[in-house]
Amino acid sequence: MQIKGISRSKRKALQFAPTAPPGIEHLPSVQTPPPEKTVHMQCIDFGNGQFNQFETDDVLELISYQQPSWSEHRWIHVDGLHPYVISQLAERFGLHPLAAEDVLHPNQRSKMEAYDDAIFVVVRMLRFVDDHLLNEQVSFWFNGNTLITIQENPGDVWDGVRKRLQVTSSRFYKFGVSYLLYALLDAIVDNFFPLLQAYETTIDTLEEVIIGKPTRNLQQRVHAIKRELIFIRQVIWPIRDVVHALYRDENDLLQEEVETYIRDIYDHTLRVIDSIEINREMAVGLHDLYTSTVSNRLNEIMKVLAVMAAVFVPLTFFAGIYGMNFKFMPALNWPYAFYTFLGGCLLVAVGLFVFFYRKGWIDRS
Repeated sequence: MQIKGISRSKRKALQFAPTAPPGIEHLPSVQTPPPEKTVHMQCIDFGNGQFNQFETDDVLELISYQQPSWSEHRWIHVDGLHPYVISQLAERFGLHPLAAEDVLHPNQRSKMEAYDDAIFVVVRMLRFVDDHLLNEQVSFWFNGNTLITIQENPGDVWDGVRKRLQVTSSRFYKFGVSYLLYALLDAIVDNFFPLLQAYETTIDTLEEVIIGKPTRNLQQRVHAIKRELIFIRQVIWPIRDVVHALYRDENDLLQEEVETYIRDIYDHTLRVIDSIEINREMAVGLHDLYTSTVSNRLNEIMKVLAVMAAVFVPLTFFAGIYGMNFKFMPALNWPYAFYTFLGGCLLVAVGLFVFFYRKGWIDRS
């Protein structure tokens, strides 16, 4: 896979005035529903060995959708950011005003905040879209039996989690939404591994190309990879802190059994960081390889030019002598003088080539 760089969401970010009050109530579009099909919502109810999925583009329809009597747990997933939708969800499910504001700020640093009856988590999710690395924000609001996830764009890395949710014998039905929160975070972190594998493959390919025929574009690509790896490290490092805070925080919302699984995510973040450092060192090595390869090619060119100059120096000397306009010179009137001169020059040139070859100054491969 050829990685073409990192792209941000094309969704226009909301502008918050520096002196604006906290929350989102002051936003002008908080009372206006979003345009049709710009925000999509999915509601999954599960528990007691049963599973049900409901999808809609109307937040009021979602809020009024009754949870089945058999359902113990609910997952609401929202694709798209709009103040009206977030305001309705905040009113219905008790999102804190500061949490609702952070949801609509898509440039948040990954963090975890514990409230009296809920946990709010913000992480960055990286995934490939058309060979570009898409960077977007995902927000979690967890209040015990309900988990709300909100992201900027359609598409995510949770298809495997949705399939496992439909298996009624899975751990989701035993540990509930706590385990779902773990599974979603784990999927986000584990998705870093194929991303880094793609970078490793790209670095190996660039190494072969650099050894064969280095160009200036390759040097620019190597610098771009180094910047992208630094960016990925900046993304995963706060996620590590979030996971650490989750299993260290004394909160009754998370089951003790699930905290053990969350510690496994922490281990995965450390592995991701190690992999990033290895790839960064390989990228630095690519830069050094490019520099040395270009230098070696230049040295080879200079050596060829030096050999050619060394061969033609004595020939130029002979030509200079016999090009002087003296009236009396040896063999000036001899019929074979010109051919003898050429033969002598050829003999000197061949002799110099043989000498350079035996010295190893001319490549013998």
